[in-house]
Amino acid sequence: MLPEIDEGAPRELDLREVSRAALFVALGLAFPAAFHAVRLGHVLLPMYLPVLTAAFLLRPSWAAAVGAATPLVSALATGMPPMFPPIAMWMAVELALMALALSVLSRRTHLPRAALLAGVLVAGRILYAGLVYATGLWLALPARVLGLAALLSAWPGMLLAVAVVPPVAAALAMREARAAPRVADSTGAPPA
Repeated sequence: MLPEIDEGAPRELDLREVSRAALFVALGLAFPAAFHAVRLGHVLLPMYLPVLTAAFLLRPSWAAAVGAATPLVSALATGMPPMFPPIAMWMAVELALMALALSVLSRRTHLPRAALLAGVLVAGRILYAGLVYATGLWLALPARVLGLAALLSAWPGMLLAVAVVPPVAAALAMREARAAPRVADSTGAPPA
């Protein structure tokens, strides 16, 4: 059982939510492979698309888990993003915090999904640039250049995410809402 940020008491482990989280992690591994095959992976941030979509559909703790796990599992399975330089670690921190923030904000505010996502993406990219900058200082590398490059190189991917994630998340949420009445409750009884 995972404690929830937006709900007072812990809830039982929801196997549908676990399954969805696993699916989004798997998509987070598949999308980069496809994008990198056509040499667009580093510019269009393909791993971010399923993670940010998950943030609109999963509870905050699961959204954060998807964000943290996806780059780490990908690094272990495919070698990308690399562990050194610690890009996988930077991405795990950035994606976990972005997914957590987006999941919480989408439940607590009535702002449009695209506006929430744009704000979270900008904040996440600033965080990522700060992590790159700090690591650059620690390793005696040109920290300002690395931080600025990290900040500026992601804009095409951020624009893609703002264009694609909100409608996909809305369509998946609508599909889930339509399917919800057909799902039996936790006792196994069919819906009334």
